[in-house]
Amino acid sequence: MSSNVKRCWSKYNKSLVQRGSITFWIDQDFLKNGEVFDGTQGRPKFKTAVIQTGWILKTVYSLTFRSLQGFLNSLLSMMGSNVQSPDYTLFCKRGKEVEMLLKKLSSRRPKDILVDASGIKIFGEGEWKTFKHGREKKRRWIKVHVGVDPVTGECIAAKITDELGADSVQLEDLLKQCHRHLQRVYGDGAYDTKKCRGLLHQRGIEDIIPPRKTGVLRNEQELTNRNNAIKEIRGLGGDYSLWKKLKGYGKRSLVETFFSRLKMILGHRLSSRKYSHQEIESLLKIHVLNRMLQT
Repeated sequence: MSSNVKRCWSKYNKSLVQRGSITFWIDQDFLKNGEVFDGTQGRPKFKTAVIQTGWILKTVYSLTFRSLQGFLNSLLSMMGSNVQSPDYTLFCKRGKEVEMLLKKLSSRRPKDILVDASGIKIFGEGEWKTFKHGREKKRRWIKVHVGVDPVTGECIAAKITDELGADSVQLEDLLKQCHRHLQRVYGDGAYDTKKCRGLLHQRGIEDIIPPRKTGVLRNEQELTNRNNAIKEIRGLGGDYSLWKKLKGYGKRSLVETFFSRLKMILGHRLSSRKYSHQEIESLLKIHVLNRMLQT
């Protein structure tokens, strides 16, 4: 949440309590309908909404697929239902359907977004082990690229890549997920490339991206904002910190707050081993965090 927005602590405390409710994570239309099978002929088939609900509960409560099956069976038993949970192998096989069913990350249309990327570990040694004894085994990450609304802290756009996915290359996909009235993009030095500046210039978006300290003036039209930034910094005696303060660049730290929340609340690791499932799990983590912030 932006520092200039006052928080209603009573409402905030209620939202924290609400996060612990199981029904909070289940679609209300699905609860009212109560039907878990498609109305097709032949062998009954679980609706995709059932599979999605299972994946969300798996993400929120950090369950394995087998534990998820047991969790749902016990929940259905307490509800007096005769329906059994889908088999854990079914959740795994139909995982790709969940990504197709996911709604848009947010309905907000912010004028500013903050872009950045961070890694979520897939497997490898812990930080303490590495600190004490050094790295002995290979460690791997999934890279999460996001565009965050600085006012609400919600993720507006997201792209999942492997650990080698460059930040600047993913900017175009992030912009496609944003509203066309976007006015400013705040990013770190990783986005100080001709391609990124050109994409933003083409869409009429102001780029608040600090140029490199060794940056020089260029003639290309799409680098006009970058040239202006270099001139402004030179006019301030080379004081980058003062330039950032004048541009309001400090709000970019709120995207770091988003990643901190994501990892502290929903875990620093992914439990899935297949890349397609890792993408779904990462996107679900973002959807879950957005739902928490919207309450």
